[in-house]
Amino acid sequence: GVWESMKNLQNFQHKSDLTDQDAATREPRFPNSVMWQEYTFWVTEVAPNWDSHTRAKRLSVEGGICPMSRGVIWPLAIGNNLHLNRDLFEIMSQKARHAREQAASHPHSPAGSAALPFGKERSAQLVENDLSRTLAHLGLFTQAGPYAEELRRVLEAYCFYRPDIGYVQGMSFQAAILVLHCPDDFTAFVCLANLLSRPFFLSFYRDKAPSLQLRMAIYNRVLVANLPDVARHLKHIDVDAGMYCSLWFVTLFAKQLPVALCALVWDRYLFQGEAFMYRAAVGIIRVLAPTLKSMDTEEALSLLLGNIAGSLPNLSQVFASMESVKMPRDAEQMLDRLTNDESVQEFKRET
Repeated sequence: GVWESMKNLQNFQHKSDLTDQDAATREPRFPNSVMWQEYTFWVTEVAPNWDSHTRAKRLSVEGGICPMSRGVIWPLAIGNNLHLNRDLFEIMSQKARHAREQAASHPHSPAGSAALPFGKERSAQLVENDLSRTLAHLGLFTQAGPYAEELRRVLEAYCFYRPDIGYVQGMSFQAAILVLHCPDDFTAFVCLANLLSRPFFLSFYRDKAPSLQLRMAIYNRVLVANLPDVARHLKHIDVDAGMYCSLWFVTLFAKQLPVALCALVWDRYLFQGEAFMYRAAVGIIRVLAPTLKSMDTEEALSLLLGNIAGSLPNLSQVFASMESVKMPRDAEQMLDRLTNDESVQEFKRET
């Protein structure tokens, strides 16, 4: 209803203020009439007619998704092909909490680890250490942070839901972006589980070397086609794409970019698919090119593997750089073959 929509909108605005590094210097914002109008369009016109609303895709490409409506639109764009429900989420969360409590009460005893007998559930113990490191500059997921418990529940539930994968360092950044945009932890969990079930992410988390190598080859092809001088320099100083780009991809840029810019990249990825990830990565390199071309190996890797937000100009310039990147035809063909092969393999596994 209207009141629930307003509550969700105010909740998002509160989260948005917390991720804005300038928020501490001004009064808290509340949804104004323009925000409410945009939100209402996406939620009352686009969302109910999602499958047939072609205008939504065009708008997401041209002007971006209304930020306040991402909590509604992103779950629709990601989908729930896994048919996850709230009961399952609560069961997984309870199992994880029980195992954590058991381990805490018997820290040096087999009884603690006995609560984690199968698969990679044991990796859930790594979640606690990573919470405070996730978007650390914002302080939202520290022990006293307002969203630490939500993030913990999402990650632990995923770990117990997918014991074949478990928790892998880096997942916390993707989950954090979802927690900051979704209305509750259950919705964030559904989005995370469905997102990570895509072949693009499974190739990283399951360490599928052939798929990873092909994706890095596609990235290199796009880089050479758009920035041949930068590509030559990186090759000269022995900085391979796998040293940095794979880490950008596995977190969907959540570790490297400011939250607002990261959300725009997610908008495009969810509507345009994997191809935009290569354009985004090369767009970042284009912006960093003047600095990179004067760097040696150690300096370049320090920049590319760190939080590059401080080295970027304003959001609109970076995003314009991403959108200006062209996918060469042979790179598109390589990506089409790869995704088609992965779809066939997935179909065979299901049947």
